[in-house]
Amino acid sequence: MSQLVRGVWSVIFVVMLAGCGDDGGEAPEAGTAADSTAAADGAPGAGRRGDGRGLTEEQRAARRAGRAERGGGPDPGQLTDEQRAARRAAWAERGGRPGMSDDERAARIARRGEGGTEGGSAPSDRPHGEYGGPGGATKGEAAKGEGAKEGDKRQSESGKKSASAERGGRQAGGRGRGSQRDSRFQNRPVPVAVALVERGRIDAFYATTTSLEAEQEASVVARTQGIVEEIFVEEGDQVKAKDALAQLDTRRLALEVARTRTNIASLTRAFDRAKSLIKTKMISPELYDKAQFDFEREQATLALQLHDLEEATIRAPINGRITKRHIKIGNTLSPNASAFEIKRARIIEAVLNVPEKELPKMQVGQYARLRVDALGNRTFEGIVERIAPEVDAQSGTFRVTVSIDNAQDNLKPGMFARVSVRYDSNENTLLIARDAVVVQRNESTVFVVSGGKAKKQQVITGYTMEGRIEILEGLTEGDEIVITGQGGLREGSPVRVVAN
Repeated sequence: MSQLVRGVWSVIFVVMLAGCGDDGGEAPEAGTAADSTAAADGAPGAGRRGDGRGLTEEQRAARRAGRAERGGGPDPGQLTDEQRAARRAAWAERGGRPGMSDDERAARIARRGEGGTEGGSAPSDRPHGEYGGPGGATKGEAAKGEGAKEGDKRQSESGKKSASAERGGRQAGGRGRGSQRDSRFQNRPVPVAVALVERGRIDAFYATTTSLEAEQEASVVARTQGIVEEIFVEEGDQVKAKDALAQLDTRRLALEVARTRTNIASLTRAFDRAKSLIKTKMISPELYDKAQFDFEREQATLALQLHDLEEATIRAPINGRITKRHIKIGNTLSPNASAFEIKRARIIEAVLNVPEKELPKMQVGQYARLRVDALGNRTFEGIVERIAPEVDAQSGTFRVTVSIDNAQDNLKPGMFARVSVRYDSNENTLLIARDAVVVQRNESTVFVVSGGKAKKQQVITGYTMEGRIEILEGLTEGDEIVITGQGGLREGSPVRVVAN
């Protein structure tokens, strides 16, 4: 019986709640703890919303405390007529209908029970089972919650479509703005540096690298056997031909010379007697010939010993500078043992191994230019001195010797050098900066500036020398060409000259 009473009071509460919401213009809110307690006890008017008619003073106080805790407004029973009218207008904006009759309210409650939401009322935030029986919420409230969810879903889908349309509009606007920016960028002048086409001379060089050599060099060797007793020069000393460089031990050689001279004196007397006896025919011709042979043989031996004695002093064979010393005092030298190296660097030679295809370009007397890294790229001049008459079969090259005057002794044998041999020259030819030429797919082009715009012009090039290149066809003297900034140019691009 108590369950039936609770169900009846729940239905009455829902009806009164809908009427109060329409009359007072206030959306349904969660009841206070005092309301739900009174509803559970079956008290008259328990759980009503709106103006709070039928509530005891204690229930009204509890309700006002609950509103204060939730941050709600004043009690609807305490509102003025102007506040009630404003709340009705606000509820009308949210889809409510103030001033509805009892039949309209009943129809509206029925529609809510079927799951619809008229006027788009907000879903209830009441806790589960707050206004229903012991088991949970009423059927009308459950249906009203489902309707609210469906309304939210439709509103979400509508919002997505609006957002998509807005993004599409922004993208279209962005593409339009991007196109405008691209157009402005394309029409913006490109800063470039330019130069004029001039006439001048250009030389064609064959360039290669090599190591320098001295014009004359000699390896000094010992010509006799002996022990090194004294050394007269050191590396770096300038010497002349026949200057003494070192002295070997000569005591043994001197003794051999003395013995040979004694033998020669004895043989001289024997040969003189033989000459006297042969005249009187006291000796045979054979004995005379033997005496003469012994005398002459001993004289030859003396000459060889004197030569060895002289060769015990090692001397310079050429004028030059001592570049290396191989001996030390106390060393025992045998004949042909290396003692010193001498080089004459008054004239320096650069020997080039040139490919055979360059043979028609090379001639004796051609101008040559030489740069040495060790001397800060200092330039020296020379000429082609000799050209070998044959091509090496293994390397496919021929030898070209360039001679360079080295009176100041700045160049040293063995230095690494870069040599350029001039084989052709063109006078009064068109010249431009090498950086102005753009090479693509074996096609050489330049950009000519005319009327504030760049024009692409194909050219035929010739020799290149020191950052300048010869133009055979495609340009005329005085043309203004781009030398810096070609990377951003196209045919007809506007340009702004920033440097000449």
